[in-house]
This record gives sequence, structure tokens and C-alpha cells, in this order.
Amino acid sequence: MKFILYKNLNNFSKIKSISNLFCGELSRLNLPIQSKNLFSTDIDKSSSGNQSVQIKPNGIVKLVVPLPARKENCEFTLKFLNENVGDLIEKIMQEDRSIDKIVFYTNEGNRISQSTAIGSIIYNEFKIKINDDTLIFKPPVAHMDSNEANLHDDARNELDRVRELVSKLYLQLNVEQFEAEKEKKISDEIEKLKSDLEPLENVRRDLEQKAKRHTNRMIWLGLGLMSMQAGILARLTWFDYSWDIVEPISYFVSYSAVIGVYAYYVLTRKEYGYESASDRVFLRHFHKNAMKNDLDIKKYNQIKDSIFYLENDLKNVKKSNFLKAEK
Repeated sequence: MKFILYKNLNNFSKIKSISNLFCGELSRLNLPIQSKNLFSTDIDKSSSGNQSVQIKPNGIVKLVVPLPARKENCEFTLKFLNENVGDLIEKIMQEDRSIDKIVFYTNEGNRISQSTAIGSIIYNEFKIKINDDTLIFKPPVAHMDSNEANLHDDARNELDRVRELVSKLYLQLNVEQFEAEKEKKISDEIEKLKSDLEPLENVRRDLEQKAKRHTNRMIWLGLGLMSMQAGILARLTWFDYSWDIVEPISYFVSYSAVIGVYAYYVLTRKEYGYESASDRVFLRHFHKNAMKNDLDIKKYNQIKDSIFYLENDLKNVKKSNFLKAEK
């Protein structure tokens, strides 16, 4: 297991406390591990030597196997939880090149797969066939009389507890590094998008200023036309003609304004208002000039949306780190 060293003293103390917890939990686990030999062995007439199996308190399995070529015993060390039958076969064949075939069998004669964990076969009688020699390993009487199902269930439960504890330890040691990398990655993406957005943003600002000036001119033009209309009607009323003649003219002029408002609704399907009319003039002029200046408004909006979502993600990551620091 690899541990990540942090320069921060608080992180070091956190790692130390978690490591102590991990060691304490392992010491309290009720794994069927003894300091003495767990297995006694019997040898059939076709084999020779003193093969044996031992399980140490630290979860290491030591298997002594007689090698046919050297005529001597060789001790193999295996990890109780992590290694399987295939690993053991590979180690034996590396020590003795004269071995052509190694097969594991159960007591009933069924072949044991190479992917089977070492910890799942050592509680039962099993056989190792090396070339033509067969080695028989039998557990002691205490284990043969015990309930095999309960023994395996307890072993599986304890193994699940170990895996859960290792997962928690790994998470605690790597979560801060993961969040730092995530924060850096989001920041780099934001910077890249902003660099892509900058030329589009410069064109947008120029077009926005032009559209604002055009909108202001149209607003003042409307005020001028309405003032001119009022002046003409006043002159016709008091200087050129009388009110009796100008009254029907003013009625039709006012009614034409109502027709204009209704025509605006028919074209835009929106209620007429000075602010909405001003915005419409602005957007119409802006989009018209955007096409002339090759400003891709769709691309601009996509980049702005991406930056918005990434900034929210970055804010959430920083908030999470802040809350963890407070705890």
C-alpha cells in the first residue's frame, strides 16, 4: 500500500490517525489465523518429503513443497487475501524448471481453478499433483470437526470488513489530491474558454455600442415626430383654421396611433410598451450588424454558458474544501 506524504502538518496528523485506526481494526479482526501450524500433512506413497502449510499472524501463508529435481524442500510465501492458486503454481515452476505440470485438486477429485484464492482452499483437504507425484494436505482435527460453512462465512465477513476499511483509508488519503486536481482542471478549462471568447467579446462590445446609439437616435426621433405633430395641429387650430375643422382631423390622427399599436402586436405577438419597443430596435440593429461583421452569436452563447456552469462547479469544489477545513 502506498501512502501519499503531505507537507501540511494537519494532513499528516490525519493520515497518522487513520493509519492507527486501520492497524487497530486489523488487530481486532477475528480472522482464523494462528501462530502455530494450521495444517498437518499426509503424504501418499508416490511422493517423498515433508510438505507443510503455515499461516502466520500477519496473514502470510508459508507453503513448504518438495521439489522433484532438487530432492529438497522449498518454502513459498503467499499473501492470504491477495494471491491465488495460479500465483503459487507460477512460483513453484520458477524454482524447478523440470516440472511440466502442476494441478490442484479437492479431496473429492475436482480440479481447482487457478483463479481460486489461497484463503478459500486452505481450510479444506486438498491435493497438489506435481508431474506424477501427489501431495495431500489435510487440516487438523479441530478444523475438520468445525462447521465449514460458518468458518467460510466468518472469513468472508472479516474480509469484507478489511476491504471496507482499506477503501475508507484510500479515500481519506486521496480525496484532497483529487479535489485539488479537479479544481485545477476546471480552472484551466475556464481560462481556455475565456481566451476563445475574448475576440468575440471585443466584437460584441463594439456592436453593442453601435446598437445603443442607433436606439437612442430612434427614441429621440419618435419624440421629435410627436412634437411636430402636436405643433402642426396647434397651428391649424389657432392660426389657419378653427377647432371645428381640426377636431375630426385630430381624431383620425389619434386613431391612426391606435392602429399602429395594434399592428405592432400583430407583427410581434407582444403587448406594446416603450421599453419592449426599445429593446426590439436594439436587438434588430445588433443582429443585423453581427451578420455583417461575421460574429457567430450561437458560438458566443455556447461559450458563455460553458463558462457559467464551470464557474459554478469551481465554486462548489471550493465550498466543499472550505467546509472540510472547518471540520
